[in-house]
Amino acid sequence: MKRGNVYISPKSWEIIMESIINEEIMGENNSNKDKRSNFVKNFYLSGLSKIEEIGKCAAKKAADFITNLTGNPAEIGVLKVMLITPYEIKKGLKDEEKIFTGIDFSGEIEGVGVLIFSEESALKLSKSMLAGMGMDDGNDNVLDDMKISAIKEACNLIISAYVDTLANFMNTSLNMTPPSFVKGPEREIMEKIFKDHNTGDNDIILTFKSKLYSQGIGSGFEVLIIMPPDSLNTLFQKI
Repeated sequence: MKRGNVYISPKSWEIIMESIINEEIMGENNSNKDKRSNFVKNFYLSGLSKIEEIGKCAAKKAADFITNLTGNPAEIGVLKVMLITPYEIKKGLKDEEKIFTGIDFSGEIEGVGVLIFSEESALKLSKSMLAGMGMDDGNDNVLDDMKISAIKEACNLIISAYVDTLANFMNTSLNMTPPSFVKGPEREIMEKIFKDHNTGDNDIILTFKSKLYSQGIGSGFEVLIIMPPDSLNTLFQKI
């Protein structure tokens, strides 16, 4: 199902409908379905337009950060704002090696923001950032410590744009951890992220999926914000 630029995946819609039937017709409310039932009580379609607005505001902030860092005009387009299950995400993953930088956030809601790069894209962005700061390490094709630090700083700025925008919409404050950096198989890393955030295959999560467009960088990475069901419930209550 699609509403504006927000998509509800087939599995998520099935879970929503199943929960509505169990709650309203059968009166079913056991501990295994509590998170789903709470989400259905708080979920409303018009709230999706507010979620889309959050994504657009955050993307603009993130693009401005990159423009200031690199000196090149940048745009981060929100390609998809989705209600989806980890099961559906994992079906599309490969064992291809990727670079992940991530930041956990916590407060009234919690979750993780992740930037996902190919090594080539990570090199392009980090070199552009270092050049924008008047720095050059001379190792053009090596992802060394200086370039990794630049990538972490990009993660810090971009994810903070999304987290701060969420916090502003909810009229609250959220805490963020320092950015992490890991390189490895995409499928394996994503499975660990879901596990670390207590998110099961059939839980409904919210994702913002975006790409960067900038001269000399191209469409180099994805921005993924993952919130577990309890936090998704709280977000819909607030908006």
